[in-house]
Amino acid sequence: MLQAFVITLREGLEAFLIVAISLAYLRKSGRKELTRAVHTGILAALAISAIGGYVLYNASNQELLEGPLALVAAISVTWMVIHMWRAGAT
Repeated sequence: MLQAFVITLREGLEAFLIVAISLAYLRKSGRKELTRAVHTGILAALAISAIGGYVLYNASNQELLEGPLALVAAISVTWMVIHMWRAGAT
């Protein structure tokens, strides 16, 4: 139980840092109109996480879903890294 709490706390802090850095960058670069998009993204992520958690918790064969979800996560991270390399080069 404690291990799950610590992992959840760490992931929550990482997400908070990403959002805080994004909002600080938008504010500093004078693009405050995009902060609404960040807040909308936060709400969408929370909703998708809640729905996904509910579906996974109640799934009859959770092991069958682990592989495809791991692939989706790996593809998402790879896509974001490539996107950041391209955006950072400009």
